[in-house]
This record gives sequence, structure tokens and C-alpha cells, in this order.
Amino acid sequence: MTTNLGGPILARWTAPVPPLRVEHNQRRFVIAMVQHNSHDGSLELFERNWRTYRAVVDHDLMEHRALSDVLKAMVEALVRPGWAWADLGCGDLALLAPLLRALPLGRFEAVDAAAAVLPLAAANLEASAAGPVPFPCRWSHRDLLAWAEQPEPASRFELITCSYALHHLPDEGKQRALAALAGRLAPDGALLIADVFRRDGESRAAYIERYGQRVRESWGVLEVADRQRVLDHLSAHDEPAERDAFVACARGAGWASRWIWTGRHGAEALLLLWPASANDPSVGLDLEGFDG
Repeated sequence: MTTNLGGPILARWTAPVPPLRVEHNQRRFVIAMVQHNSHDGSLELFERNWRTYRAVVDHDLMEHRALSDVLKAMVEALVRPGWAWADLGCGDLALLAPLLRALPLGRFEAVDAAAAVLPLAAANLEASAAGPVPFPCRWSHRDLLAWAEQPEPASRFELITCSYALHHLPDEGKQRALAALAGRLAPDGALLIADVFRRDGESRAAYIERYGQRVRESWGVLEVADRQRVLDHLSAHDEPAERDAFVACARGAGWASRWIWTGRHGAEALLLLWPASANDPSVGLDLEGFDG
């Protein structure tokens, strides 16, 4: 779940992209560098603005702390021994690495369209506790749609998390992603989407203005140039869905869903999805205190 939980502010990376194998504390991580060339503006922003991204996370400008706490609680409650977890838009795993190490996973795959962030994620996971990571890890440089739409046979996962990635896709891309992700999830699995959404009935222009005002008035910890860069990115690349429209799109792709948490600004949110033919995996979970 860029952290993970990265959002629209993504990063400058001044070092070269690492080779396929990265050594950290004597442990070898295999980086699956899928050849994928993308000119998407959000990736260019990632490569230019790592410090801006870290400031957004560190100063909790996009409610990363609350969202991360809810996400951690959900993952910890859902995961069963031997489960496979795929984290789409994994980012540097700074907030999730300690939890990840403690889970009884069978395997883990981290996926990000920015190749340079994957060694950071691997290093954070390795450094989060003493001893080797107790399950196989795969680090995949691939964008969301390319990963989801891999031709069969492709491995399935009991848990898929997707963090701040879908809002960069147009409606058609979101539809494709939801349809394809259904084919990557195990029958008894769960999909958690952490992202920004428009209020029901809110136009994209109204959302951009509302979020932009938030950046201008409340993100003073960032330098003026960084705030402007965020605003430019927001206007050019963000395509958040309306909440009800997204749920309807998911339903059409065979998903049932439940809102787990909504941030105080009415943009950031966490949505739980599962195959409509299966039972709600959140039944029996203690969700008290979560604001869906």
C-alpha cells in the first residue's frame, strides 16, 4: 500500500538505477526489472521530487499516518498464514516494513512503476528487524495495468493492496484495472485500495480547486516552488473518481466493496473489495473507530 502510501508527490532520484541484484546487509534481493518505458507525468515528477514527496509524508500532509494505521490494522486482521501479498505502488515501504516483517506470509511482491524506489523498499524491509526476511520477496518494476493484465498463467494473491495509483488513470484505465485485478486475486482474497476520491456529485474541476486550496493554505511547510509543482501535477495528472461511481464500476467488474476509512478532508480514503461471489472478509473484524 508509496512509504508506500505516496500520493501525487513523487520523487527525485539522483543515483543511477541499480543493477538487477542489490546487496544490503549481506542479503540479496532480486529486482525483477520488467522493461517498461513510460512517459507518464507522475513518473517524471517522482524522479524529480523525492524530497518533496518525503516532506509530504513526514509532515502528514495527505493523512498518511491515519491511513497507514487503518491499513496496518486491516492487513494484520485479514492475513492468514501462507498468504501471498502483492503491494501495488509500493513506494519505499517506510511505514509498512515493520508490519510486513511480522506477518506469516508465504510470499510478497512489491510493484512500482518507478524503478529507483524498489531498492529503497528492499532496504527498508531488510532494516526493519534483525535477521533475514522470512518469506520470498519479488521487486517488480512495472506499472499497475501492465502488472494486472499479465497473460495467464500469472500467480494469484490472497491480498492485493493498491496505494495512490488508480487516481492517475482515466476512467477507462480504472475499469481495466478493476477487471484485471479480479483475475489476480485468489477466490478468498481481499483488495485494499488507498487513494483519493471525489465527493459524490463533485466535478473534477471542483475537486482540483478544493484540493489546490488545501495545498495553498495548509502545506506551508513546503517551499513555494514545491507547492507550485504539486499544484501543477494535481491539475495535469490527477483523475480521482467519484466515490459512488467507483463503487459502481467495481460492482460491474465483479467486486463487492465496503468503505473502511475516510480522511477528515473528504479526499483520502480506504476501500475494501472482495469477489462478489465470496463472503465479506471484514465480517467479524473490530472496525470500531474507523470512519468509513
